[in-house]
Formats: sequence, structure tokens, C-alpha cells
Amino acid sequence: MTDNTPNKRFKILVCIDLSEESYRGLKYAVRIGSGNDADITLLYVRRVDRTGRTGGMQMRVARENMMEWGIELPGTRALKKARDMLVEMGFMEEDWRSKTIHKDIKGDPLGDNWIEYASPDGRTITLEMMVSPSVERGILDACEDGDYDMTIISASDRKDDDDEDIITASMAQTVATEHRGTVIVAKELEEAHGHMICVENTDISVEAAKKDAMIAGRCFCPIHLYSVARDDSEVPEAEEAIRRAKEAIEELGVKVFGTKIEIGDPVENIVREGRNFSLIVMSASEKVGFRRFFATSTAHEVLEHAHNSVMIVR
Repeated sequence: MTDNTPNKRFKILVCIDLSEESYRGLKYAVRIGSGNDADITLLYVRRVDRTGRTGGMQMRVARENMMEWGIELPGTRALKKARDMLVEMGFMEEDWRSKTIHKDIKGDPLGDNWIEYASPDGRTITLEMMVSPSVERGILDACEDGDYDMTIISASDRKDDDDEDIITASMAQTVATEHRGTVIVAKELEEAHGHMICVENTDISVEAAKKDAMIAGRCFCPIHLYSVARDDSEVPEAEEAIRRAKEAIEELGVKVFGTKIEIGDPVENIVREGRNFSLIVMSASEKVGFRRFFATSTAHEVLEHAHNSVMIVR
């Protein structure tokens, strides 16, 4: 769960790959961080360069500002576009103090590179160009190292190839599955349609609902609670799940705008109802049992079949 230490800054990792969906994710991160207490890291992962195409640049990389290179290196165009968007949206200024960091990586001439921008009031924007054997492994390593409150990753339907380090839907699902923190898998991410929080009658589910309520409150996104009973006999348990989650959220001072219970297959119902919202929000429970409504397999199926964005809360 997120550290609630007073004055702790909210840390968001946004995975960038030149797809429009990744930039929608960036816009959502800005909305979440609009209270000026959030730091954003923009991450581009490229696979290890074993061709030598970028050879001879290592010392220059270590010394120069990543955005001032006279040659377009892998990832710089994607990161520069993201940085320029942050300036256009007023989330950062051109004159912020900056520093560049380089780390040698064996077998790759460029290695890892960061440029960190800092505002006078302590806000930071970090652009990271990271090398890894695979895109998803690089993202997972960055998640583990950065202690982020949230990771936003796009899910592209494009096919991977040797010339573009894109984030495919299968890569995004791997990250959402293996990362131990909260992940948004962005698919046609729209900002203004609210969060549909799927709940079951467990402590883990209620805690996840509370956590998302605080995140939704940051971006002024309306909250709706949703639960599915497989048959009539499970309706009372679904009603109790809604009651517990609503009560817990309202104790935080956050309004619940609507509730709904349906009977049927959880995955089919969640995917269908979720079309009406910006995010489908699910807890990543590892609970095993007869009523494992949101066990990992269900979350996997929703991630795979949902037409819009899904948040897995941990």
C-alpha cells in the first residue's frame, strides 16, 4: 500500500514508446499530479544494442544533456515529445534546473541515461532511457528500483519488430501481472469518465477500493462501485461488498457517485460495464477459495479482454 507519511510526494512512472496511448497515459499522470505534490518519471526502454549502431557515443552520453544531442538516439524523440508536452500543459517550465546521469551497461555502448529536472519548489521530472534485454524486463526493473506509487503503461496492438522498442499488449500484461505495485494498463484512456471500482466482500478488496478512492480524488474523477454475483445466492454477499466499500470510502471524505450489482459471469460483466468508465479498477488478490471473485485469473482475463483501461491495485 502507499506510504501515507505526511508530505510524502506521490511518485508516478509513465512508460513511453511513441504511441499515442502512452501520451494519453502521460496526460492522465499530469491530472493525478495536479496538486503539485507529484513527481513523474518518463521511461523509455530500449533493448541492448549488439549491432554497434550507436558506438562511439558513450563518453558524450555521460557528459551531455540528453535533450541536446545532435543525433537522434533510440528513445530521445519519444522522451523529448513527452517533455515538451509537460511544458505545454504547464506541469514544468523550460528553465528548471537539470542534471544528466549516465550508467555504463556491459555489452551496450550507450548504457542507461537520465536527465532530472527540478523545480524551485522541489518537484522533479525525470527522463530515463534504459537498456534491457527486453522491454518488459526493463520496466519491471525500473518499477522495483523506483518505489513508485503508480505505474502507467500503454497496451499497443502493434506488432513488435527489431526497429522499434514498442510496448505490446502482452508486455503490458506481463508488467501488470508481475509488478508488486499499482499499475494502469492504458487502452484508449479517457480522462473524464470516472473509475469503476470492482469490489468483493474481503478486506483486501475494501482496502484496494480505499486506495483507488484517494487516487481518484487527486484527479477529481467520480467513483462508482460495482460487484458481480454469479447467481442469486451470492447477491447478499455482493450487497455487503458494496456496503463495506462505500462506507470505507466515505469515511475518507470521498463521495461515491453510484453503485451497481449484476448477476452473471464476472469477466463478461466487468468488461461490458467497464466501457462506460475511464478505468476499470480491480484488486490483485491472491486469495484462493470457492468465492475467489478477483483471483489472479479473473484479473488476467479482464486485462486481456477489456476495451478500455484497467487499473490493478496493490
